[in-house]
Amino acid sequence: MINALTITQLVENTAAGPGLLGEHGNAFFIEADDYCLLFDTGQGLSLKHNVGQLNLPFSRLESIVISHGHYDHMGGLLPALEMTGPIDVFLHPEALKPKYNQTGRNIGISGLNTEQLESFTRNIIETIKPTEISSGIYVTGEIPRVHSIENTGGAFYNDPELTHTDLLLDDQALYIETRQGLVVLLGCGHSGVINTLDYIKKISGKPIQAVIGGMHLLNASDERLNYTAEALQNYRIPYLAPNHCTGINAICYFKQQMDKNIFASSTGSRHHF
Repeated sequence: MINALTITQLVENTAAGPGLLGEHGNAFFIEADDYCLLFDTGQGLSLKHNVGQLNLPFSRLESIVISHGHYDHMGGLLPALEMTGPIDVFLHPEALKPKYNQTGRNIGISGLNTEQLESFTRNIIETIKPTEISSGIYVTGEIPRVHSIENTGGAFYNDPELTHTDLLLDDQALYIETRQGLVVLLGCGHSGVINTLDYIKKISGKPIQAVIGGMHLLNASDERLNYTAEALQNYRIPYLAPNHCTGINAICYFKQQMDKNIFASSTGSRHHF
């Protein structure tokens, strides 16, 4: 159980303060009592700059958790490890596989394999199943896709010829036990935010206090937006901070439906629990 939790939005599409840089991506600097970790790293273009601007204690980082292997979440992994020195890295093994979008553009991390990554880390922990990072801090591993309306948010592939579909099994979320309830962090939510929350509720048995991060609803149909909003309302989550790939239309829709529960999370935003 974490007594004091501060989550700083280190990288996001937009910036919320002077001197900060935004980029298409997501990264969270997490201070959970005395334990510090990084959840995702963005592309790596603004990471070091924003660490300095926000005066974050990067030297205290003990681990990095990767939500999935797309460039805008994992691209800054090596730059981050160059700043920290060898620390633990938690990721699903498929995060290092080749990844392409529906136009054949490479959206993964070219040329990085487990052997190369090992030289920069203390340990690489593969997270297929729910895994404890530290006391009260967990990563889900693979998330069951129960609700068919929640697709991955687009067509993704493991080859530039678009012959092998990438199911994005590496998509995973982080959740932290606080005295108020669970705080859930999403990278992109390719498994579906409701699939993710249902799974976390099943494996933890605890109420959810907050959900922060990307929900990949950029191109979601009205039907899916309605479904997601209703399901989130049924969860009665007091604190929702959708960002990044959620898309402005979905964020505005949620704001209309759940105004007092919606919070901003741009680069520089801090969330305290």
